[in-house]
Amino acid sequence: MNGFLISVVSVLYLGFLFYLAFVAERFKSKKKSLIDNPYVYALSLSVYCTAWTFYGSVGRVKQTGLEFLSVYIGPTLVMLLGWSVLRKIIRISHVHSITSVADFISARYGKYRSLGVWVTIISLLAGIPYIGLQIKAISKSFEILSGMTHGQYFYQEPAFYISMLLVVFTILFGTRKVQANETHEGMIFAIAAEGIFKLLAFLAVGIFVTFWMNDGFAGVFEKHYYQKEIQKAFDFEKQPGYGNWFMHILVSAFSFMFLPRQFQVAVVENQNENNLKQAIWLLPLYMFLIDIFVIPIALTGSSLFAANPSILADNYVIELPLSVSANIIALIAYIGGFSAATGMIIVETIAISTMLTNSLVLPALLENKRFKEKYTFRIINFAVWIRRGAIILTVLLGFFYYKTVASYFSLVSIGLIAFVAIGQFGPIILGGIFWKGATKAGALVGLLSGFTIWLFSLILPSLLTDSSGQYINTFVAGFFEFFAHFKIQGFDDISNTTFWSLLVNSLLYFVVSMCTEVTPSEAKQALLFVDVFKYSTKEGQSVLWKGKARNEHLIELLVSFIGSMQAKEELEDFARKNNIDLKDVTADPKLVSYVENTISSIIGTSTARMLVASITKEEVVSIDEILEVLKRSQKIVEDNQELKNKTHQLEKLSKELKTTNEKLQKSDTIKNEFLTTVTHEIRTPLTSIKALSEIIYDNEDLEFEQKKIFLNTIIEETDRLSRLVNQVLDLEKYESGKHKLIKKNIDIPQLLDNVFLRMEELAKERNVKLKSFTHKEITGFKADEDKLIQLLINLLSNAIKFSRAENGWVLLSVDTSKKKVLFTIEDNGVGIPQEMQSRIFEKFYQADNQGSMKEKGSGLGLSITKKIVEIHKGSVFLESMPDKGTKVIVSFPN
Repeated sequence: MNGFLISVVSVLYLGFLFYLAFVAERFKSKKKSLIDNPYVYALSLSVYCTAWTFYGSVGRVKQTGLEFLSVYIGPTLVMLLGWSVLRKIIRISHVHSITSVADFISARYGKYRSLGVWVTIISLLAGIPYIGLQIKAISKSFEILSGMTHGQYFYQEPAFYISMLLVVFTILFGTRKVQANETHEGMIFAIAAEGIFKLLAFLAVGIFVTFWMNDGFAGVFEKHYYQKEIQKAFDFEKQPGYGNWFMHILVSAFSFMFLPRQFQVAVVENQNENNLKQAIWLLPLYMFLIDIFVIPIALTGSSLFAANPSILADNYVIELPLSVSANIIALIAYIGGFSAATGMIIVETIAISTMLTNSLVLPALLENKRFKEKYTFRIINFAVWIRRGAIILTVLLGFFYYKTVASYFSLVSIGLIAFVAIGQFGPIILGGIFWKGATKAGALVGLLSGFTIWLFSLILPSLLTDSSGQYINTFVAGFFEFFAHFKIQGFDDISNTTFWSLLVNSLLYFVVSMCTEVTPSEAKQALLFVDVFKYSTKEGQSVLWKGKARNEHLIELLVSFIGSMQAKEELEDFARKNNIDLKDVTADPKLVSYVENTISSIIGTSTARMLVASITKEEVVSIDEILEVLKRSQKIVEDNQELKNKTHQLEKLSKELKTTNEKLQKSDTIKNEFLTTVTHEIRTPLTSIKALSEIIYDNEDLEFEQKKIFLNTIIEETDRLSRLVNQVLDLEKYESGKHKLIKKNIDIPQLLDNVFLRMEELAKERNVKLKSFTHKEITGFKADEDKLIQLLINLLSNAIKFSRAENGWVLLSVDTSKKKVLFTIEDNGVGIPQEMQSRIFEKFYQADNQGSMKEKGSGLGLSITKKIVEIHKGSVFLESMPDKGTKVIVSFPN
């Protein structure tokens, strides 16, 4: 494929990322967030799936069979079983304005700077090779797809220019401005989009290989499982045991939580703790989907390229489509791998540059007395440029690693080595958030011991060997032979190093912590971290600060970071809420903590501590004082919470009382309207009966025929009055729940005959043709037959009354659908206007368009009809248009 075309596609893809990021930033400027969404959050976590996942998993299958799954089982278990731990870390980070994993560890252990420095160094040593791995993947996939070999100089490498574009992207959306509580919305939205791209790309390749190049999953195994190399990888009896699985799962779980890029997206950029609840199942689903076609690709590639060992298994994802001239699929695979690699580089670079700036460079500068005196209130300007320089340096170091070292290692080996290094953070973070007795000395000794074992077990052996694989001298050989005595049988190098480094790390962490005293600053942070759900307000930390400070100095420091306008707004709001007078000379402890917390979100906790300490005189607070103050603080919090709960209960009761009162008033109004209407409906026939009776009584010589007409009218009005009374009584029974249903099997044909017999006279009188139709035989339908007849008579009589004067017809049809029996009454009458349809089933409501054929009715028939349907747990629907008839559909469960 043409190299220029691939370059254009790569640049266009990056341009699309720029566009997505700009869109998200534009929404942010309008106070809207595109990333405060559980799906975006879960997709951003997929930055865990790098080029290692996209290319390296296939290579891992060829070597170890199903063991490649271990690095995905770890994160899955974290989400399914350990999500509460991640939630606690998120809560702590939000409360303490944590900016990175180094910042987190440093803050937990009394804001001890040395810990942050070492965490930064370890992250850098683990991250640079990992970034180099991604650049290698981009470069190699470009080379395979284009068929071009790269020159020996860096400027002849397309990967170099791509790396520089990623630098521009990272600076633009990562350090364009440094703000308090800053979230990189544009970057995270772009990373979430990349999560979709790489998943769809891998699924496209997987489906192509499995179903186009083979006959499905079964066909893959039938055609390609014969290879001895593959059979050996999948032979569980010959596998070294489950120790490797356990160690890989453990170190991948730690890495998923504590890799700088993972900590960045999962913790620092988290907008809402509740987003984690959706990610619990979304991320495992993502892992499953991106792994489902790994084995088919690995088996197919191993079989097809068995005669060409120069084609590495890491490259099968692109090589397989190219082998059958499926260039479009190969290009999709390239974009997917490109997406996986660039996403990791962007987020990892942001995280490492933040750590370098906040934990290494700025604290070192502030230790210089002259610098501190001159630039304390202008440190933000340095922070921005230092972070940008750190981004450039990090990417360049990754590119340098790729050019000099990466070619000697596979994608998986580099990734696993980095995982073991990051795994050393596990004991001191987990211990720190659950154990108050941990000390900074224990944390530092444990961390450095684990790091040393990692360095001597996985890094130095490869650096101190010659081209033939022999150690460079006898001393080095003897040194590493001593370490070989500790190798556990059945464990690979990664598992062996993981076991010993984490064991020594954890033991020394515990033992040294037990043997050293917890300082007041450590005790304070321990309480705030371990009991974060008790003390989870930023203002609550102020009760643990004791000393002297001036308001003007604190305000000046805050202004230097967030600007005068924002500082003025936030300080006025803070002062009003906490009843603080900013005009006082001496600062309130709450303001000291507030300022420190605010700038911590910009430059990290240890640097913020140094800056605040430089303008205040802090006094040592004893552990007893800390415990007493926290006890009082917690009592205030509990009292406030109880007061809030009581207030909430009173508001709820008040709302319920108001609702009840409104219902009573409405009920009273309905009752009055009902009585008025019923009285009117009764008065009308009574007036007619009385008038006609008086005429007959007063006129004894009234003609017989006239008297007969009057008596017939009296009888009709009496029947009408009787019907009204019966309907009112029926309605009262339905509404009060006193009705009794006598259900039995309904013979539909017999039911229709019965109803039609009763309606025949009215239909003839109105010159309306009655028709019925049953779509299919209906059995097992149970209902109250008398009430069902009453319902159908009500609906049919209405339909007959409002049918056309000429050629009028009414159709009653019965059908079944999805375990329901449907009665449909349809006529060709005048129809019902749209605005009246919603009220047609109300009591005493009668449509205005009944025309010349208007029948005197009570207005209760349809209301009773609806009640009959409801007590049968059915439903009634109305379809009507003026002059086009009406259709009423009654649905009963069957």
